[in-house]
Amino acid sequence: MRILVVHTYYKLKGGEDSVVANEIELLRAAGTEVEQLSFSNSGSTLLKLLQVPFNYSSYRKTLQKLREFKPDVVHIHNLHFSGSASVVYAVNKLHIPMVMTLHNYRLLCPSGSLYHNNDFFLDSLQPGFAWQAVKQGVYQNSKAITFWIAASMYLHERLGTWGKINQFLVLGEHSRQLFSHSKFGQFADRIVVKPNFCFAPSNDLETITPCLGSSYLYVGRLTEEKGLPVLLKAFASSGYQLDIVGTGPLEEMVKEYSRNHANIHFHGAQPQEKVYEMLEAAAALIFPSVWYETFGMVVIEAFSRGVPVIASDLGNIRNLVEDGVNGLRFKSGDPEDLSSKVQYFDRLPAALREEFCENARQSYLRQYSPEANAVQLMKLYRNIAPGAD
Repeated sequence: MRILVVHTYYKLKGGEDSVVANEIELLRAAGTEVEQLSFSNSGSTLLKLLQVPFNYSSYRKTLQKLREFKPDVVHIHNLHFSGSASVVYAVNKLHIPMVMTLHNYRLLCPSGSLYHNNDFFLDSLQPGFAWQAVKQGVYQNSKAITFWIAASMYLHERLGTWGKINQFLVLGEHSRQLFSHSKFGQFADRIVVKPNFCFAPSNDLETITPCLGSSYLYVGRLTEEKGLPVLLKAFASSGYQLDIVGTGPLEEMVKEYSRNHANIHFHGAQPQEKVYEMLEAAAALIFPSVWYETFGMVVIEAFSRGVPVIASDLGNIRNLVEDGVNGLRFKSGDPEDLSSKVQYFDRLPAALREEFCENARQSYLRQYSPEANAVQLMKLYRNIAPGAD
């Protein structure tokens, strides 16, 4: 089977880029012939923004690649900005089956996150032009850019552009429900849950000895929606050791807490290998997000190392973290509840903590390993291209 992967890279490297690279590596390792068609948002930002409704250059580039490679299936990841919906029209012109991973909520709302001004923004879920999104400037706090993106979205809704895609992949059950009960509901029967995966730290998982650490770990962007204020308040009052890895707009807030509270340690950005070392030395990972995360790569990276996760009880994270099994869940946005769950976990007998660790590792092996993901991906491809080898 020949798979063409299509992806538009943002100016700053993000989680989607890693997922795309992982899936390509996975498919090639499974013996599948894979090539990638890439677009980039670097340079000429205004021109690419103006071409959001239809980028003719991307259309021609896609047609050329399709005719050269002759794929059995096209797997689309990100089209925003420079790829644009023109890719869909090029693939449809040559009658090639398409699957698209919905890494975010871009097809529902210009925000892409359903989150604005430190709160959920769900006004764009229903049919019609996203006027409320425009009024609030949900994309980069710009009413003008939000209007242009909203206009493009509305145009493609009216044209039936997304109906040309055979299958949509979402990363969790909450996302499936959210898309299915929105203006995207007409495609509910095409939406399938296929989570992300990560590679194991080594061939021998038995060499990892988690649950021996006494400190807790946060890894991610330092932003409001990631729940940093909740995290900091919870640990400032708990006295338990917390290591924070990452960068972002709230970096000064994190530094101030670390100066004023001896149990909070800020490490800034760290190389991936260092993050893995810190994960393996942690008692548990803390995931305090307050928005509808489409997935949590760091959660399954923790699981792959047998590290439990204490996470907010929200969205797709509920499908990843089973309360009392491979981690604990706390009430989203509630620092007191987070603090109480950390205290509960920290006071568990060693044997029970080891059960959490083993369950975390088994969750990874069953659902988020490369082997499990390869089976799911190939099954999806064969469903929409049954005649392909």
